[in-house]
Amino acid sequence: MSVKHIKGIIFDLDGTLVTSSLDFAAIKHEIGCPLHEDVLSFLESLPAHQQHKAREVIHRHELLDAHTSHWLPSAQTFIEKCFEEKIAMAIVTRNSHQPTRVKVKRNGIPIQHIVTRETSKPKPDPSALLKIAQHFHLPTEAILMVGDYKYDLQAGRNAKMPTCLINYEHLPDYADLADYTFPHFGLLHQAMFAG
Repeated sequence: MSVKHIKGIIFDLDGTLVTSSLDFAAIKHEIGCPLHEDVLSFLESLPAHQQHKAREVIHRHELLDAHTSHWLPSAQTFIEKCFEEKIAMAIVTRNSHQPTRVKVKRNGIPIQHIVTRETSKPKPDPSALLKIAQHFHLPTEAILMVGDYKYDLQAGRNAKMPTCLINYEHLPDYADLADYTFPHFGLLHQAMFAG
């Protein structure tokens, strides 16, 4: 399956374009979330007064992480090439707005279209991806969802978009959700733009 037909790309942020040092076990411990549960789903299940405190904890962790983030290998070069080739690009992250802005500014990420968890249902819900497809005026099959975790791939599948798993050392157990797998952006770059 070729990636030459791709006209738009939606990226996850953490672990995809930039590093993340978020300690989810520590966050879950601090807010009382069981280890096997998703943090954001658990947050939504809390009563309003507990939600506020839990949001503050998560925000603190995300902000600390944002201030130490840096580009992952080959990601910046790939983004620059996509700009050259006029590939439409967006970021959809489960992060909140302020830490996301810090990461984008700190790393000089030139992508303008950014969706955080305040403005859309979090992945794996496909809502943000489908809105971006409309905004790009592209069919979903021409947009590649690129991420490092199962929620990214599930969101892409739910939006009927081709999916790409990136930045892994060993193929994870959710790799079967990906139409394409590349251990780093250098290989995705070759697949899209070489020849």
